[in-house]
Amino acid sequence: MFAFLGALRRLALVNLLCFLVLVPVLSWFYLLVNTYVHAGRGADMVDLLPGLGYFAGLLFRLPVAVFYCLLVLSAVLSGPCLLGLHAMAGRIVSRRHVWVSDFFFEARRNARQGVVLGVFCVVAGHLMLWNVFGGLTSDVSWIAVLLTVSRGVSVVLFLLFGISFPFVCQVAVSLEQPLWAVVKNGVILGRVRLGRGFLLLFGLGVYWWTTIVTFPVLSLFVLPLISIGLTALVQAAVSRSVVERYLVEPRRRMG
Repeated sequence: MFAFLGALRRLALVNLLCFLVLVPVLSWFYLLVNTYVHAGRGADMVDLLPGLGYFAGLLFRLPVAVFYCLLVLSAVLSGPCLLGLHAMAGRIVSRRHVWVSDFFFEARRNARQGVVLGVFCVVAGHLMLWNVFGGLTSDVSWIAVLLTVSRGVSVVLFLLFGISFPFVCQVAVSLEQPLWAVVKNGVILGRVRLGRGFLLLFGLGVYWWTTIVTFPVLSLFVLPLISIGLTALVQAAVSRSVVERYLVEPRRRMG
């Protein structure tokens, strides 16, 4: 019990480190959502993600060049940090001892794949948000239908990505594989546990919505200290055993 509490304390410290790395990217997506929704629908200027607004407002006070430098650095470091965090979460789920140094070791060990994965997530997330809330419009009926279908496809891809992401992270930190194989195996395993993946995505969506939108003042505490680590821990609880069963154990038996 005390070992588990100690692991959670270390996870909270890593949560703070990841938050410091990710806050420029989170602020960027905060800006995108508010900009695209208000511009596309002509809505009143209401802060749609006030929980993130507390932190984004601080960064937006910086000179533009400084903010964009931090944004690029955050995008590059986000992948390795998340892989290090998921490695820690997987060890906690497996009831193994974890240390803060494990986070740095795994982030460095998976740095190459992590950088590509992190930058891809930022770029793909930007494009999907733009397509869903902004995107192109047309007065030609058949083009308008195609654009509507395109928005629907973006939503579906976002859901599938959200379901597969925990499996991709656990595969990346559990096996030495090329990135294309990591993504392929993660997507396949996400399909194997599609029902659990949807429930997990829904539950995390409710949690993040509650702490960022419904009771945004909670974000002042839970976002730097709990939310990112808790998300990784819950995702590892669902994905770790599947990765062990279908990929790690067969490879061990093969020698």
